[in-house]
Amino acid sequence: MASLALSGWMRMRRRQQQFADDKQAFLEAVAITARASRADKQDYLGWTGQRELRISAIVDEAFGVKSFYFTDPEGAPLPSFEPGQFLTCHLATSAGEKPLVRCYSLSDRPREEYYRLTVKLCSPPADRPQLPPGRGSSRLHAMQVGDRLSVSAPRGGFFLDPRRRHPLVLIAGGIGVTPIVSMLASLAEAGDDREVYLFYGVRNSNEHPLRDQIEEIVREHPNVHQFVLYSQPLPDDTQPDDYHEQGRITVDLVRRIVPTGTFDYYLCGPGGLMETMVEGLLAAGVPADRVLYEAFGPASIRKPSDTAEPATVAAGPPTRVVLANSHHEVDWDNHCESLLELIEELGVAIDSGCRSGNCGMCAARVLEGDIATVKQPGAQAPEGYCLACISVPKSPLVLDL
Repeated sequence: MASLALSGWMRMRRRQQQFADDKQAFLEAVAITARASRADKQDYLGWTGQRELRISAIVDEAFGVKSFYFTDPEGAPLPSFEPGQFLTCHLATSAGEKPLVRCYSLSDRPREEYYRLTVKLCSPPADRPQLPPGRGSSRLHAMQVGDRLSVSAPRGGFFLDPRRRHPLVLIAGGIGVTPIVSMLASLAEAGDDREVYLFYGVRNSNEHPLRDQIEEIVREHPNVHQFVLYSQPLPDDTQPDDYHEQGRITVDLVRRIVPTGTFDYYLCGPGGLMETMVEGLLAAGVPADRVLYEAFGPASIRKPSDTAEPATVAAGPPTRVVLANSHHEVDWDNHCESLLELIEELGVAIDSGCRSGNCGMCAARVLEGDIATVKQPGAQAPEGYCLACISVPKSPLVLDL
């Protein structure tokens, strides 16, 4: 009798423990889903408006690339963010001019002590060397330890989704490695044992930023596999110490290295690489919802689910544009390339960042009328909103600004 009673008690305890485990797993899943859904929503950002941070350290990472470590001037802890998101910098210009607004990806895992931005000094285009270097990166590279910078809270729709548990393929080109390193460092810190394949393409060892941090993660985590390509290796660059193959990242290369299976793909890099890789992966049969990306610079990336063709800004009769809250009414006559330019020309305050449809900061509510986009967006505007930086009016338009 005693043994039967003990057996019954043990079964009850196992059921209770299983119930407790199931409840905990459910609560954790709810918390993860809520965190992901809040990540890029204005109401849940780390702070509203702008906040001053202090540059506490500057590190040379590669030729023309520096890492900037930002801390709170009073030593307060910094709010967390999702790995892959960016920080919006408001860079001071000459007296009387508006600050330059630039978005730079956070290049380390979330830490309370500091934010890190790794920024490349943008050179003039190779075919137009007479042009000046990038204004935003030039100003940031001219700053020194101790300087302060106004920033908006971390945000962005390109981040390592905590709800997804598939093994990962991370693909980066050039300075596009910054959000990818944030993801990689976060996975390592969490002890995540998923298989991770990192493909990274740069010109050569002189232009290979964050190399030491990546290689340390690869050494210490056998589930992380790295494949480096140099397009123009230096005479002293050797295989496999510096790089694995000469050339550029291709879909064929990825398919050759990555074993068959279900993977999530995260990609970040210049427009040309992104257009080739995203379209190639989709053509190879990777489901569209498993290809997540952010392009640096102009890119027209099209998924099978995209149905609307990007509009072209063509000459035509003026269209009335009304900014309802600021009481502006003007004719759209195509002298501006986007609604964002028109809004700024009128002196109306509007948040903006990337100016290429990737960050979503310039979302404006459309009260009446229709808009067209001049390129495929990387960010998704909320229902009833447009991304002002890539939108033009198709009909008389009323905006909630």
